[in-house]
Amino acid sequence: MSFFTHKWLFTFVATKADFIVNRPSFKIKNMKLQINKETRIRDVQKKFTEVYPFLKIEFYKKPHAEKKLSSISDRISSEEVLSKVGNFTKFENINLNKRRTVAEFESEFYKKTGVAIQVSRRAGNIWIETSITDDRTLGMQNKQGKIASSTNVDFLMEEDIGS
Repeated sequence: MSFFTHKWLFTFVATKADFIVNRPSFKIKNMKLQINKETRIRDVQKKFTEVYPFLKIEFYKKPHAEKKLSSISDRISSEEVLSKVGNFTKFENINLNKRRTVAEFESEFYKKTGVAIQVSRRAGNIWIETSITDDRTLGMQNKQGKIASSTNVDFLMEEDIGS
């Protein structure tokens, strides 16, 4: 089953009739993000956050080092077209399965597009780069973001860092 969005020029593909619509949020297994040379960064960000509402992705000129933060000077504007800042010219499929680690997702995206990404997790009103926890799955990161956003994490974090 596929959903086509002509305005955004990319497709989410779900297999095996994976939609469960009787729950507050539907689940899609084996999902792939298909991008092409016309896809804008902001459109990828929007669709990614629709699938994982407590995660977001930012785009960078080069990948971050293991367990290190991405350099803000390398950030790419969300208005850019991926093919103009990357090195691909055809459709690419990126696996968004919730069982994939953040590291696997970030690595695949870079290998297929030449554009680096950094996943961040929501914690209350702030976003935390997941670089230290890239070994956790997308599903786990999203769940942790949901939990952190439903409690008074801002207060706890200020206590932890001594602010």
